[in-house]
Order: sequence, then structure tokens, then C-alpha cells
Amino acid sequence: MKGEFSIKRLAVLFLSILLLIYSGCSPQHPDSSRKPAPGCAELASAVLAACGRETSGVQDLAHRLDSGGLSAYLTGFYGLSEGDWDDCAVYLSASSAEAFEIAILRLTGQADPQAVLDGLEAYRIRRQGDFTGYAPEQAALVENGCAVLSAGEEYAALLICEDSAAARDAFYTALEQNTPATPSPAPSSVPVYSGRIPYADPGIDDMSIYDTSAILAAWESGDTSSLSDYDRTIYLRAEEVLTQVLSDSMDALEREAVIYHWLTSNVSYDQDHYSLFQTVSRDSYTPYNPLTEGKGVCLGFATTFQLLMDMAEVECITVVGAAFECREDHAWNMVRLDGAWYCVDPTWDTGNTVWRYFNVTSDYMAQTDHQWDYASVPEATGP
Repeated sequence: MKGEFSIKRLAVLFLSILLLIYSGCSPQHPDSSRKPAPGCAELASAVLAACGRETSGVQDLAHRLDSGGLSAYLTGFYGLSEGDWDDCAVYLSASSAEAFEIAILRLTGQADPQAVLDGLEAYRIRRQGDFTGYAPEQAALVENGCAVLSAGEEYAALLICEDSAAARDAFYTALEQNTPATPSPAPSSVPVYSGRIPYADPGIDDMSIYDTSAILAAWESGDTSSLSDYDRTIYLRAEEVLTQVLSDSMDALEREAVIYHWLTSNVSYDQDHYSLFQTVSRDSYTPYNPLTEGKGVCLGFATTFQLLMDMAEVECITVVGAAFECREDHAWNMVRLDGAWYCVDPTWDTGNTVWRYFNVTSDYMAQTDHQWDYASVPEATGP
């Protein structure tokens, strides 16, 4: 019986091996025709080439950041959850003043592909807001960008570049997939409003206005002895600017125009505000950096303009409001000439040879993506 049992076992084992061989399922011969999943760096290289960018001319975050920093970037900015990806490649422009950004993510089974896509698209819209008004060409670059998924929903990509259509084609070609006729999904567009939209404080930045009352009191008295070192520096530089641009024969409009020209010609937007890695100095929110460093953010422009106008004895106020449909904090000014109020936005006119926001109406500001507390601010209707 023992020998008979062994022979039966051998026969069963032999038949099992034959079945495996003839069914093509032999464990000794795996299917070598199946290609391994491409790496994200490989896909990103194809996309960068389609954009006309070389990897040497951009920042590779995988090399700039450690694994913890890169993970924090993906979760903090893109809204991903830990474990949503097992490979990624993220490239940014070497300049913080450029919005260019390419990201390729290989998703895990844990990820919700639609949630990943929604997070990338939300990030793209936030980046558009970062550049709206301050750098229109870069804002347009972001607006024309897109977030897409591969056909099998194994990969997601964020494509913010000069030719996002070519980048999208390259992404799908590198995956050996046909490019969808329509992006998957189509990039969401920001609605255009012809009138005023309800105002809501974005609450992103600290938009508290720097108190210049001590500087103005010293200007009136001519005594700077009680000023702090910080305020004295602002005072002396403001005095120098006014001495340079004003003359006794100028009326209020002429004084306003030469101050506006000086500000928009000599002060640039603080590029740290565009950066995802830099913290903007608080001095850029006050007249200090605009007057001493030649840079500032919108509140710095607005408070500098008001200080110079106050010292030049032209009535002026600072409006703290919003832009990009109340997604971004913004500030600008209003000037009163011959009893009529006018709006000016020196930040959005900086570097422009033709001013678009000098002595315009409130309706014009509303139509050009400015929002504010309409009930508490004077209405500029023009002469």
C-alpha cells in the first residue's frame, strides 16, 4: 500500500506539471513581453522636451528637497494624502518670477484619481491668483495650463508651461496612449464677471496698514528727534523722493502724477511673494522696503503712495480689498481731486509705460478684478 500511494502521488504531480506547461502558465517562464511601468522622471523628461525646456534649466525638487520635504510639498500644495503616490517628478522654474511647473505622479491603489486631479487643479487656480495683476503673462501661462490623468488613471500630471497642449500630447505619447480629444477633465476656467461680485476678505496675508502718523507729525513740525530708527529711515527717504519730483508750481493732479510715476518706475513687485519657498519680509508691506530696497507687495505700494501723497498734501486713502474673485488679498488707493474721488493701483501699473489704473472709476476697478467692501469706501465716479 505504501508503494502504491507513492506511485499515485508521482502520477498526479507529473500530470500537474504537464498541465502547467501546456496551458502556458509555467512559473519558470514569466511573460517577458509586459513592459515595466515608466518612471516619472522619464515621463517628465519627455514633457520638458515638448515644452522646449531642458532639465538643466529648471529646479528638480527631488534633488532640492529631501524625501520629507518633497512629501510635504505634495501634500501641502497639491492636496495629496500620504501614500497616494509611489513615484513623482516635480520641476519648477529656476526663477520665482516664473509660474512654470511640471509635475508627474504615479498613483498607488490607495489614491482616489479624481481627488488627486481636483487637488492639482485647485493648486493651478491658486497659482494663477499669485500672478494675477502683478505678472499678467505668467497668470495667462497658469490659466492655459492643465491637470490630466492617464487613461488607466495610474498617472496624474500638472502641466503649467508655454505649450500645455504639446506637453499633454507628450505625456500621453510617452505612456503609449492616444491623447484624448478633450483634457481629462477639461481645465476649469475662472468665471468672468461684468459687474461687482460680493466681497469676502480672503484673509491670506496680514493686511494691517502701517501707522505713519509719527512720520507725518515729524514732517509737519520738522522735528525727527522722536522718530524710531525705522521711521526715521522712511522719513529721510520719502523726503529725498519728494525733493526730487516736486516743484512749488505743481497743482494737486501734477503732484499725484509725478509721485505715481516715481513709484511705478522705481519700485518692483517683491518676487518672494511668488515663491513657494520664500517668506516675504514684513518690510515689503510697509513703506520701508519700497523706499529703501525698491521692492514691495501691494500693501507696501499702497502705503508708500499714501505717505508720499499725505506729505505732498493731496488727499488720499488706502483701500484694502481683494483680487482674483476674492481669492487673493490686494490693496490700492483712492485720491480726491477737486471734490471727486478717483482710484489708482500703482502695484498693477508698476513697470508700465501706459498706465491702466491711474485715476479710474470704481466701476472700472470692479471690471478689472478688484473687490472691496463697497459700502464703506467712497465711490469713484469720475468728474
